[in-house]
Amino acid sequence: MSGKCALHRTLKFSTYVLPSNVSERLQGETQTNQRAELTAVVRALELTKKIPKIRIFTDSKYTIDCSINWYKAWQRNGWKKPNGDDVLNQDLVKRIRVLIDERTNHGFDTLFQWVKGHSANAGNIAADRLAVAGAKRK
Repeated sequence: MSGKCALHRTLKFSTYVLPSNVSERLQGETQTNQRAELTAVVRALELTKKIPKIRIFTDSKYTIDCSINWYKAWQRNGWKKPNGDDVLNQDLVKRIRVLIDERTNHGFDTLFQWVKGHSANAGNIAADRLAVAGAKRK
């Protein structure tokens, strides 16, 4: 099972999860590329709760770092950045961590793999198409 997350500047997102594909508009007032990428990971994790091993392919190093690296320091610091400002998108990062931790507690593996954006990667191409479709929805 592979999860693929793609993001585009027109604020759309998609989750490419075989065999279930999701194409949705990004909800909420705050519309950023990072929120779209993180939302796609949330949806991929929600759709694969019962699958023992998943690999999420994303072209967003930001999303990978938030999900598996940076969150540790943010938790220790009360979700504050070193300058004292609140961590952006913490609602989504926290949700991702809850979902990953639930998977881990069940002995499931959740892996992330970076792929080059706008490349010949089949998953990236499929996610791009889904993202365009999602952006056209109301």
